[in-house]
Amino acid sequence: MRLASPRRAALTGALIGVLLLTGSPPAQAAATGSITGRLTTSTGAPAANAWVVAYDEQDWNSVSWTETDANGDYTVDGLPGGSYLVSFELQGQPQQYHHRKTDIWDADPVTVTDGATITVNEQLFATGTITGQIRNADGTPRADLLVTARNPETFDSNYGLTDSDGRYRIPVLPGAHQVSFEPIEGSYQTQYVPGQLAESSGQLFEVAEDAEVTVDDTILAVGSLSGRFTNAAGQPLVGAYIDVSTAAEQGWAGVYAETDGNGEFSVPEILVGSYTLSFSHGDRVQFYQGKLTIEEADAFTVSAGANTHLTDSLARTGSVRVTAVDAVTGAPVPHFCVSPGDCGSGGTVTVTDLPQGRHQFSVYTEDGNYFSLDTEPVEVRADQTTAVTVRLRPAARITTTVVDRQTGNPVANVCVQVHRTHAPSRPDGDGYCTNTAGRVTIGYLEKGSYHLFVDPGETAYGAQWVGAAGGTGDQRAAATIVAQAGATVTAPTVRLDQAGVITGRVTDAATGAPIDSAQINLLTAHPGVGAASKAVTDADGRYRVTGLGPYAWPLLFDHYEYTSHWSGGATDRYSATPIQVTAGGTATHDTALGAGTEVRGTVTNQHGVASDGGYVIARHVDTGDIVGSGWIDGGNYTLSALGPQSVYLTYDASFGEDFYSGSTNGAAVTPRKPIPGIPGAPKVGARTAPSTAGAGGGAVALLESPRKPPRQPGVYPVPASGTLVVNVVVQTS
Repeated sequence: MRLASPRRAALTGALIGVLLLTGSPPAQAAATGSITGRLTTSTGAPAANAWVVAYDEQDWNSVSWTETDANGDYTVDGLPGGSYLVSFELQGQPQQYHHRKTDIWDADPVTVTDGATITVNEQLFATGTITGQIRNADGTPRADLLVTARNPETFDSNYGLTDSDGRYRIPVLPGAHQVSFEPIEGSYQTQYVPGQLAESSGQLFEVAEDAEVTVDDTILAVGSLSGRFTNAAGQPLVGAYIDVSTAAEQGWAGVYAETDGNGEFSVPEILVGSYTLSFSHGDRVQFYQGKLTIEEADAFTVSAGANTHLTDSLARTGSVRVTAVDAVTGAPVPHFCVSPGDCGSGGTVTVTDLPQGRHQFSVYTEDGNYFSLDTEPVEVRADQTTAVTVRLRPAARITTTVVDRQTGNPVANVCVQVHRTHAPSRPDGDGYCTNTAGRVTIGYLEKGSYHLFVDPGETAYGAQWVGAAGGTGDQRAAATIVAQAGATVTAPTVRLDQAGVITGRVTDAATGAPIDSAQINLLTAHPGVGAASKAVTDADGRYRVTGLGPYAWPLLFDHYEYTSHWSGGATDRYSATPIQVTAGGTATHDTALGAGTEVRGTVTNQHGVASDGGYVIARHVDTGDIVGSGWIDGGNYTLSALGPQSVYLTYDASFGEDFYSGSTNGAAVTPRKPIPGIPGAPKVGARTAPSTAGAGGGAVALLESPRKPPRQPGVYPVPASGTLVVNVVVQTS
């Protein structure tokens, strides 16, 4: 049985429960549809007696199921019209989803209409096997132990149960797998093969197709853990939560406890090894022994057959008084907030009940008048107040009013986005939204020139770039607002028009086949941000963009398997074929996506050391729009861009613990916040590298197809065909 997440575990458990209770699939209802097909093994043979389940695409609840016959044929009946995800599971093999996906969230939906039968054939993946024996510390076999084989790259997990001789067998997809188990009943503590407490120390076992890999292990011996915790006055700390972590990687060990009325706790069984722990009480969290962070925490050792007893107490507290002043004028900032802490007026905020030790604070304003600032670590002393003064850098603000063009009435709950006049990017949020008077003020801006973009969302109004006297679909016609630090600038009034629609079809330029899941946008988006698209094509390649103002719009068409382009097959928004939208009307625009020119190279520092993660982005030299992006892998990157056009490159590249951002042409690069879950994402406090302009030896372009040299440093001509090689050198400290 294969489960890739707790949600899948719940799904599978629910399915098994239904099967046990009913013993048969639900009866077919009137006017329902069916999914039928044939399931084969990886070799093409019939896959008999496999479970086939149809899940509702929206909530992943199982709707109907069946079993394949001797020829691998199946029919899932009783499906009301709708969209479904179909899974296939043959006993002894991992579960998979249509079409040949390992996870339900990646599955291709199947649309069923009432009274219709849809054919879905599937071939099972080839598999390998992990087998072995688990023994207790005394050498006896361990029965009925759940063993997990997990692929750390795909996060897929497969399971097997040991028999009376301690032996298990787990079918897995080919790849590297980590094997683990939880040997102590009633505990979540995990042991990683071979005999490790920390996941990072567990061995990876490579499994090939049709191969069997033997993975044996012996369960670690156990000891016990106990202790007593008190408050700063020495009184028992009642109801404190204890979380034990492995010392090696400072990760939760799956062991927890709670103090009793005498401040004592006990863990009867814990695997031998080195640990640390934290205890929390109310809003206080502290690490053993008397430390405020896990990095500073003291380690302790649990030995076989022995009890380790710990004592600790909450640290005494002090206070910090924060004074905020304007970094330019030196005047007090009248209202600001401190985190952790509170907000206050009068130029000072005092944070109390801070455990003695080193603390760091974030100071910010809620009105957008100043940029936030993180203090240096502040030493807090028991029963004392430490004074800290911070100098907040003043920010620029832009304010405007949004009204209905026809009536002049203010429009509430309309969001306004602020974009630099060069290199606008699709945001991952809605921006600042108007109040009931139609007013909105946007803060925390650097000084400079901006354009405003308004997307009224689910209303009758259409999106627009804000012009001096009305909306436009061409950013070049937008009103330029020059913002100054420490000042609030009033932008032109936003006059909303009624919306129109653009529809069309996206196909493959080579085959004419429809392209599913192509994205249609008005702006390009930074990779990894996950901003929403204006529209996505369906299985027939059709799209529908709603909520556009009655202007001429350039549209961006993008799909991960193709090279993006603007309407009319253009390389940039300014040369795109604009599509005229009318209020209440529908315009049509079809397009075909194809392959582009490969842009590749290396990313190293000035010492020749390769970057170990991040991404490189190609941007159009005139608009700053993203025309292609690629991840840095092993110091190399590859991306695809439409040619001919001139581009410059921006990068976010990691070198060990440090992260650098820059541009090949010296253009300003906005520092980005860390993106969770993306390898090599920038860390808080990441540095910005000096720009690597060609004159400084930072970026070297090697053209494999003959082209003229770039006209300006750091800008490179992408040919219509062939390959462009640009090696980027990052100046690191």
